[in-house]
Amino acid sequence: MNDDSSQIFSRTFFLTAGECNAEGRMPLTLLTSRIIEVATNHANSLGIGYADLIKIDLAWVLSRVSIEIGSLPGINDAYVLNTWIESTNRLFSERCFTLTDPQGRIYAQARTTWAAICVSTRRPANPGAFGDMMFPANPPVCPVSPARRTPALSDTADSVDYTFMYCDIDFNRHVNTVRYIGLILDRWPLGHYDNNEIARFDIAFHHECHFGETVTLRTSTDDGRVSACELMLDGNRMVSANIVWREKIL
Repeated sequence: MNDDSSQIFSRTFFLTAGECNAEGRMPLTLLTSRIIEVATNHANSLGIGYADLIKIDLAWVLSRVSIEIGSLPGINDAYVLNTWIESTNRLFSERCFTLTDPQGRIYAQARTTWAAICVSTRRPANPGAFGDMMFPANPPVCPVSPARRTPALSDTADSVDYTFMYCDIDFNRHVNTVRYIGLILDRWPLGHYDNNEIARFDIAFHHECHFGETVTLRTSTDDGRVSACELMLDGNRMVSANIVWREKIL
C-alpha cells in the first residue's frame, strides 16, 4: 500500500515458524532484513532504487540503524512494516519505520541513516542530487531518537576473533549488513535470552569488511542492562553497537 497523502509506504508479511528465533518470535536479524527490503521497495517506487542509481554509478549504503522494541510478532502472525523519508541533506537520508500488527498496534519502531556513494570509488555522493522527491513536505516525525556514539571499549572487554567466510558475503563482495548483527547477538548464551530481551538496539557501520578478514568482536556490559560492542580490524573500528536490555516478564 502507498499512502501518498502521508508519504508512508507499507508492506505486509507473514512470520513462518522457520523464520522465528528460539523464543518463537521475529528475530532482530529478520527485522533488519525486512527494513532493508522495504526501504529498497520504496526507493524503487520513487525512481531512486538500485536499478536507477547504478546507471549513474551511485548506490545507497546503510550507515546506522536504531530500533526500539516493545514486542515482536510470533509464529504465524501477520505484520506490517511502514516506512517514510524523514529528511535528506548533502550527506545522508534519514528513513523511519514502524512495525505493527494488521490492526495498527505497534511492535517496534526504527530510525535508519543511509549514505549515497559512488560505486566505482566508494566515496560519498550527494543524495540531494536525486531530485525533489528526496525532500518530502512535512513528513511524520520519527519516533526514535538518534543513537548516541558508542564509546571506545577498554582493554578488559570480552573479545573473540571471527574470520568472515563465504556465507557472510553479499553481492557487493563485502560482509552482509545483517551478518554483523548476528555475530553481535551470538555473544550471549541462550539462557540470557530466556531471561532478557532487547529494548533498544543501535548499530553503526564505519567501514566495510571482506571475505577472509579476521575481526575482533569486543563486548562490555554496564550493570547488566547496557552493552557496548565493537568489531575491530587492524586497530580500526569497523562496526559499533549498543544494546539496552530489559528483564523478560515470564
